[in-house]
Amino acid sequence: MVCIISFFCRIKKCLVLAFFLLSGLSLFAQNFREARIFVQPVDGTGMTGDNAFFYKQLTYEVVLQYYTLARTRRSSDFILRGSIAPYTGDEQFLIDNPSEESEFVNTGPVPPRPIPRIRNTFGRREFFSWETNGEIVFFDTSSEDTGSGTESESIYIEEGIDDNYDGENVFTLELINSISGDVIAKQYIIYRFTDAAVGDFISIIVYNMLTGIPDIEADADWRSNWLFADVSAVWTPRVYTVPDQYISWVNFGIGVSLEYNFLDFMSVGLGAQLVQDCIVIPDEEYGVEYRDLLLEIPLAIKFVFNPSQFTLQPYGGVSFNFSLMGTTKPSFLSWFAGFQFGVKAGPGMIIIDPCFSMDFFNSQIVENSVEYQRYLFQISLGYKFGFLTKRGRY
Repeated sequence: MVCIISFFCRIKKCLVLAFFLLSGLSLFAQNFREARIFVQPVDGTGMTGDNAFFYKQLTYEVVLQYYTLARTRRSSDFILRGSIAPYTGDEQFLIDNPSEESEFVNTGPVPPRPIPRIRNTFGRREFFSWETNGEIVFFDTSSEDTGSGTESESIYIEEGIDDNYDGENVFTLELINSISGDVIAKQYIIYRFTDAAVGDFISIIVYNMLTGIPDIEADADWRSNWLFADVSAVWTPRVYTVPDQYISWVNFGIGVSLEYNFLDFMSVGLGAQLVQDCIVIPDEEYGVEYRDLLLEIPLAIKFVFNPSQFTLQPYGGVSFNFSLMGTTKPSFLSWFAGFQFGVKAGPGMIIIDPCFSMDFFNSQIVENSVEYQRYLFQISLGYKFGFLTKRGRY
């Protein structure tokens, strides 16, 4: 029993050192990726071709500004949702100062004497903009306007526009969180017809919306899989009672396992490992050493926790044991309990797995039928990776 307590103290020191090692590795193991943006088809009704124009410009700007264009809403992190509606001078697009509101409603969106002066001449179009409620609104100044201080001669007219059309439309763009559905940002463009100038303002507002989006931590991806596989090197010191206690420190092995994560917080694992089994039976002088090679097949139930950059998996189960050399008859069945630590590294994770196990029955040496009880300690270091990614949430 004293030997067992001493061994536990050594294991405790090893676990503390392993924890600090994992903490240091996690600082360098964080992977980030660009946000995935889904551009929703533009809703509403404007002039002919307006919906296609805005949708094309939005998708172009997402790619041009080096974000990932998602094909579906489900696979995206954020959504750009655009809509078109007739502009009726609604107060939501005007400044909130009551003393100035009447002036804008009566004379139009552009103030009588804008500074600097707006000049729509020689094929050039300028927009008037102001900020209200933290949102920037852009107004088209290409309309004929007496008393607004604008010069509207030589206005460029896009082909295909009805010359009799004299209305304005408002294009509303919203940035939406794909998971929560919250609207993160909203901006407007009030325009008369679509051309390169409107395209320039789409570039500005898309940039304003997306520039504040941080890179997405990719850690959720490597932990959100249906299946995991790992390979590990195993150190298996063991305590034998025959009837005195004897500790064998030089048992080593290798193991592989497959884990099915059927719930977000629970998984089942099946593995196989080859390990040495070395026992010394004392005699009158030196003692006799018996070596064997065992095949152990562990079946485990694991609870899964994913805090920050780590995976923590307390587990328990049973192991089926078979002798490959015939030197011993190990207990056919053992129970075990352990705690697996994992930290992101590359496409998978580095795992450290301390475990304790004990036989249900006595083991036996074939040559002389001597029976003994085994207490098994195990520390494995390995690499674990996942595949068959779970579908993302929406």
